[in-house]
Order: sequence, then structure tokens, then C-alpha cells
Amino acid sequence: MLVVYLYLDVWFYVQAQPPSVQVQAVGWNWQEQQEEPPVPKEEPQPVTEIPLYPDLEFKSVVRTKGVYTYERMLGHLQALAKQYELLDVDIIGESVEQRAIYLVKLGHGSKKILLDGAHHGSEWISSFLLMTMIEHYAYHYHTGQPFYEYDLRELLSTYTLYVVPMVNPDGVEIVATSGRSSPNFDRLVAINGGSRDFTRWKANGRGVDLNRQYPTNWHLARNYGPPHPAWANYAGLGPLTEPEVIALDQLHREEQFCAHLTYHSVGNEVFYYYYQTGAWLERDRGLAQAVARLTGYRLRHSSGGIGGMARDHVVTTYRIPSLIIELGINKPKPLPEFADMWARNRRVLCLVMTWLEEGEEP
Repeated sequence: MLVVYLYLDVWFYVQAQPPSVQVQAVGWNWQEQQEEPPVPKEEPQPVTEIPLYPDLEFKSVVRTKGVYTYERMLGHLQALAKQYELLDVDIIGESVEQRAIYLVKLGHGSKKILLDGAHHGSEWISSFLLMTMIEHYAYHYHTGQPFYEYDLRELLSTYTLYVVPMVNPDGVEIVATSGRSSPNFDRLVAINGGSRDFTRWKANGRGVDLNRQYPTNWHLARNYGPPHPAWANYAGLGPLTEPEVIALDQLHREEQFCAHLTYHSVGNEVFYYYYQTGAWLERDRGLAQAVARLTGYRLRHSSGGIGGMARDHVVTTYRIPSLIIELGINKPKPLPEFADMWARNRRVLCLVMTWLEEGEEP
């Protein structure tokens, strides 16, 4: 079936394919063209059954029984902002389908750390994790109770956490509603190879993969992915064409962050490397090793990407540590794994703040 549609004033003619057909990489061969540190033979710790809220001393607001939708997140943000004065909720931009992109700030410190989740619609579990983290950190700051071995009042007097829990709200809603939330449903079905099953959908509401949209080596992402809108890997007509990425890039340029964590799924892995050298490499690797030890995730020394990714851009442009943390092992149905994800990641931000504060920098 031949499908014709318009994207950013350019007509595309696409031969629709069934969802099982995978996009083949073309052009650049990273293994042959780039040298990377040797990959250690490390395996992630086995996933274990852990009670969802073993440390819960309050009735939590942030809960879900299915896909963690944009509307559910919005309701939770409103409730948490009323409950905790620590939280400052702002809007940094809008998605293609005009959903607000929210930023949550926690803390009063001059040093800033950025976290983001759900660059990809099918990876909505990362938004749920970040919202859970926001609630727990706010609660323990408010009560003054220790969060395990950490004093959040002390840490958040030095640091401010900037959290964008859902970079791609349109993509999340496409997954949650099987595309029915979009005014361009028929076009999305065509982009999705004629399938109405959007479980795997990563892209935004225009069929652009937001984690292929950043300027650093964007041309490699363009060569790797399909030349037209798709459910994943289409890099767009150029870097920074999509409003979601423009908003996040603007935030990076306006603030001077000292570290960046971007949550994805799946893999139980931590990526940090994008051709750093010398003391710069040692610093970033040291932080990644600390996070990998805490979470039990496998530390990956390969770049893990093909250009145009948020991590690539942050590392090369701002020269700060930028970690990709891949959650879980089951993307289609990640919720049963959430207790394990939370147990592994709940102290990550405390660790990062402490690690940076202790001077583990070149």
C-alpha cells in the first residue's frame, strides 16, 4: 500500500509495511569508525520481587494501574504542588499536539541537576519513576525524616533538581490510547505501517524520534534511520525541528547544570560514554560506575547510540556528566517490574548529589 502525507511542508511517499518489519541501519558503522574503551564482562543483577513501597510512611499520590498517562501525571502534579511548598511547577513548552511540557523544581541550591523521562512514548514507565521520586523526595524534605542514609534537607540546600518527567506527552498518549487521542489518527496508522497497535510507538505526534533530534552528529542519526516519519528512529528534516526538543534545549542553554540523567527503557543498563578523554572521561566514568553499583545495572562503555541523542549533545556541548539509565527488561508490560525499578533507583539522585559534592570532578 502506498501512503502519501505532508510533514513540515514536505510530501512523503511511503510504502506501508507490517509492524514486524524492522528498520535497517545504513551508512555509518560505529564499530569500524570509532574507538571506544573495552566493554567489561558485566551482567546486571537478577530482577527480584520487592514490595512496591517498603519505606512508605504516607499515602502516596503518585500511583497507576496501567500506562502512566499525561492526564494522570497532570493531576498528580497539581496535587503535589498543593501539598509541598518545596515544589515549583512550571511549563517550558508545548508538544506538537499542544500539550504542556512540565518542569518540576525541587530544592533551593545554586547547583542544578537535570533529569528527564519519556523521550519515547513507549517508555512511559520512566515518567512514573520520576514522579514517584519527586513525591518521596518532597515528603522526606517536608518531614525532615532521613531518606535512607541521606538528609534531603541538607542536599537540597546545595542542589536544585530540575525534573522534566514527560518530554514526549503526545507519544505517551498515542501508546495509552492506541492513537485515538491524536487528531491525526489515520496519518499515525499509516506511519505505523497500517497497524492500529501502537504499543511500540516511540516517536512524537509527527512521527519524529525526539532522541534523534539533537544537533550533535545529527547527520549520523539521519543516515541510520528511515527517511520519512516512523514509529521510531526518524530524525526529522533537521536537528531541533520538534517543539519538545526545542524546549529542552532551551532549558539546557538557560541553566548551568552540573549533571544530567535521562531515563529510558529497557535494558537494566547505564550508558555514559560519548568520546570523552582524559580527566573528563575519568570523571564521567566514575559517576556512572557509582550509579551502576547502586542500581546493580550493567555499566556500558560503548556509546550506545548513533548520534542526535540528548546524551551526545549534553556531553559534547556542556561537558557535564550525562547518563542514560535504561530501566527494566520488559518494555511492553513494564508495570510489574516497577517495584524493582524503584528499589534500584530511589537513591540515585541522592548518590549523584553526594558524589558531586564530595568533589569527584577533574
